[in-house]
Amino acid sequence: MICCKCRAELPEGALYCFQCGKKQTSTPRKGRSRANGTGSVYKRGNSWEVAVTLGYKLVDGKAVPIRKTKRGFRTKKDAMEYIPNLKQEKPRTEPTINDLWNQFQSAQFKKLSESQQGKYEIAWKKVDAVKFIKIDQLTVADLQAVLNEKASTFYTARDIRDLFSKLYQLAMADQFVTVNLAEFLVLPDLETKEREAFTEDEIQKLWTDYAAGNWWTGYILLMAYTGMMPGELLSARKRQIDWDGKKIQGAGKKTKTRKETPIVLADVIIPVLSDLCDHTEGEKLIAINKDNFYKRFYETLSRAGTRPLKPYSCRHTAATALALENIPPSVIQKIMRHAKFSTTQQYIHVDVSPMLEAVNQLHSKKGKQDTQRDTQ
Repeated sequence: MICCKCRAELPEGALYCFQCGKKQTSTPRKGRSRANGTGSVYKRGNSWEVAVTLGYKLVDGKAVPIRKTKRGFRTKKDAMEYIPNLKQEKPRTEPTINDLWNQFQSAQFKKLSESQQGKYEIAWKKVDAVKFIKIDQLTVADLQAVLNEKASTFYTARDIRDLFSKLYQLAMADQFVTVNLAEFLVLPDLETKEREAFTEDEIQKLWTDYAAGNWWTGYILLMAYTGMMPGELLSARKRQIDWDGKKIQGAGKKTKTRKETPIVLADVIIPVLSDLCDHTEGEKLIAINKDNFYKRFYETLSRAGTRPLKPYSCRHTAATALALENIPPSVIQKIMRHAKFSTTQQYIHVDVSPMLEAVNQLHSKKGKQDTQRDTQ
């Protein structure tokens, strides 16, 4: 059956055309008969158009044909000869979030740093609720619901949002969507909690515990005197130690600066490092997994009598100790292996007492100058 106005192919007995809306006459005109499923050919101005029905989809409970068309044929014969090719073309279907993730992994993902890859992998595990929903069917409310439920901190929410944004960019490149909905997501407030550093008294307690025969305490001292991160310690190899140069080369993590800058070794920590190597079998500097490392770390702090600070506090301890010794900021930045000094500043925790001592010295100097003027 052919529409009496636009000549679109219609189901038998149709009252209205699903394309132009024209009401059909009681005696609808018939096109030249072609078997069902073999396609249709129409004259469009000075050229010909071919159309085939690839299947049907439900819209509001009604079966609507999925049609594939191609225009611009010079003759009817050319259009008819193209029908088999048109039928072989698969209909374009919108990808799901999972489809886009697979595409992202096979291309852009491999070019990211290990740190970024880890963040996206963690974020991916938190978006189960929308993995198999087609990208064009998602709303901002859907994405925001995932963010609110799965992200308890600012940084986790940011990683999920950034992952969604990457996937939307892929979909936009292929014209499946026109808007990046991830840009409209609202992140929770950033609550920065300042890490603490071990005090001079606590460092002395760790030395006392180490001297008592607890060689594992040396790992905590090593991190406190070098600024090593827990991840760097867990992956470091003995062959990376340059004993003559007093440094560990190639053990840095996360940033390019940390990877390229060596970890320098103070004279006082070199015997400790040698002792740790003697007690540890194999090529790794520490033979323990992450979970057992944290367990052993807190057990050591408890035995030594210090506060149960996190392992990362050792890195803050190194920066703070250097600052209290009046080491130039540029040197501290180099030792901490930071690309910017603004980052280094976040690791320095100066107690109030030395600050008071400093301002009192200024007052004392001013008082002496005033006294000298009075006597003159």
